[in-house]
Order: sequence, then C-alpha cells, then structure tokens
Amino acid sequence: MSRKRSETIGSMGRAPARRPAGNSLPPKPPVEPAPERSAVSRWLHGALFENVGLKALSLILAITVFLLVNTDRDREITARVGVAYTLPDDRVLVSERLDEVRVTIKGRWQRLRKFDERSLDRITIDLRRQPSGDIPITADMLSLPSGLTVTSISPKSVRVLFDRRVEKIVEVTPQLAGRPMHGYFVAEAKPTPATVRVRGAAGTLAALSAVRTREVSVEGRTESFNGDTEIVTPDGVETTGQSTVALQVQIDEELVTRKMPALVVHISGEGVDPAKWSIAPTQVEISLTGTVLAIEKAKAALAPVVKLSASDTKAREVPVTIEGLPPGIGVKISPERVKVTPVKPQPATPGAPPAPTPSP
Repeated sequence: MSRKRSETIGSMGRAPARRPAGNSLPPKPPVEPAPERSAVSRWLHGALFENVGLKALSLILAITVFLLVNTDRDREITARVGVAYTLPDDRVLVSERLDEVRVTIKGRWQRLRKFDERSLDRITIDLRRQPSGDIPITADMLSLPSGLTVTSISPKSVRVLFDRRVEKIVEVTPQLAGRPMHGYFVAEAKPTPATVRVRGAAGTLAALSAVRTREVSVEGRTESFNGDTEIVTPDGVETTGQSTVALQVQIDEELVTRKMPALVVHISGEGVDPAKWSIAPTQVEISLTGTVLAIEKAKAALAPVVKLSASDTKAREVPVTIEGLPPGIGVKISPERVKVTPVKPQPATPGAPPAPTPSP
C-alpha cells in the first residue's frame, strides 16, 4: 500500500528531519571557515603594526635630517656695532659723533644662531692723520667669526670736522639749589680756586668765560658750611688740572626794614594823669630794621610813648620813644616829636551834676 505524498516528502522535495524525543534543541549549522587573508592585507598589516618603536625612531631621524638639510641655508641678520675714535692731540672733533652702525651679516643658519653681536669689537676709526671730510666705514674694519660675511653697513661713512685745540683760564661759578630757612639768606658762595684752566676747541672756548659746579643744596640751612664739589664743563671741554673745588657757603640772618601800621601814642609818667593831656598828632609811624625773625617776634609788643612828670603844666613838644623794643633792632619814628597840651577843665553848667572824680 502506497503512502501519501504529504507524509513522505516535504514541501521542498525532502523528507522532513526527525525530531529527537523530549525537549532537545535542534543541532547548530556547521561554521564556515574564515576566508584566507590576501597577500596585500598581510603586507599592510606587517608594515603598520610590526616593530612600531623602530619605525617611529626611523621616522624621527628622517625628519631631523630633512630639517637640517633644508634649514641650514644662507641667512642674513642685522647687528649693531659700536664705533670708537682715535683722536689727534692738537685737534678737537667738533662734528657729531657716530656711536654705532647697523651691519647686515650673512652665513649658514647654524652659525648665525650661535652669533652674539655683543661679542663684536667696536669699529675703531683712526683720525690722527685724517683731514676733515667723510670717512668710509668698510667691512674690513669688522672681525667676524669664521663662515660669516658682511653684506652691508649703514651708514657707510661718517663725516668729521676738526678745530684747533686750545687752553684758557675761566672762572668757577658755584651752583646752589634750594633756599635757607625763613629769615636766612646766602651771603656768599666762594669757590677755591676761583679759576681753572680748561682745554677744548678754539671756537667753543672763545665764547666761554666761566664753568659751573655741580649743584650744592642749601635747603633749610641756618649756618655757614664748607664742602667739595665737582666742576661741570660743556661738551667738548675738559679741565687740565683738578676737577673739584672747595666751596665755602656763608649763610646769615636776613636784615630787612619793615614799616609798621600807625600806632597810637600814649602818655606815661609817675603822678601824671593822661586824661589831663592831649597829644598832636595822636599816632606815629614806625619803621623797624633788623633780622626778619627778631622783627616778627617784637612787633606785637611795641608801644610808642611820651614821658611827662607831675611838674609839667605847659604845652610843649616831647620826643616819642618806643617801649618793648628788643636790642639789635633799629627804629625810625615819624614824626619823632609830638606836642602835648594840658587839657583845661570845662566850666560847670548851672544845675548840672558835678563831674565824677576819676578813679586813681
């Protein structure tokens, strides 16, 4: 007896697989082997990941060599070089001096990196036998390290102008700074020696009659003092002997004449009643002569007076004197004399109360 097709052949033409008894899982399909790596992939992997440290070191060395080869080319830098002069004994350089020049230096970069412009000696220009005019500055005046050359110098020359060197005797003028204390003044500043011999260009010394000292402070001083100070000469001029002088500064109290405001004249005297006398004029003007401090101290205590006695009964002129005047101060009074006149008693008015008797 034949079986039904549905029981013997699956839908794909095969018999269905038998299921194992129980809850067992179906078997896994077989794993296919990985495809074999190609030769190019193996080469790239080895080139990138094998011996990484050695490859990195080789790369660094290669870059270093490249930089050294390509950067050690000729370069140029600019340096400043000082200029010095050797001058003649009988002439003076009166033109403006050139203190430095700018030099362009060429060479390999490795040498230029080690170069320091401060190591260069000054360019020395010998003017002992040179006439006035333009003096060229050339590359042979510079001493450069090996491998470096000068390509340009700016400026290329310096103009020099000479004048005869002469000597002359001039005065010394002291220079003081500040002010003494109030009431004092500098009476004298005397240098020793009073003159010095200087040397310089004939044209400069022709207009020079004196040289000055450095400033000496007198700020706040009240007493005289002595000290040494240096002589200051103009540019291009020098002293032939000593360069200092002894300076004696004398400080004194200031003497002035001060005019005081008009003061009222008073009457004084033993047994004298000022109310019984009149004065004409009633005020006088006073001028004081002396030191500032003494006058300022004394002016508040001054009082002009005329002295009478109890026996005086007639009008007359009497001299005015100043009470409270300290010694050392001169005084001038205007007017020097005033007229004093006894006051006549007024007649009593009928019915008026008697005048009060003044208290003693």
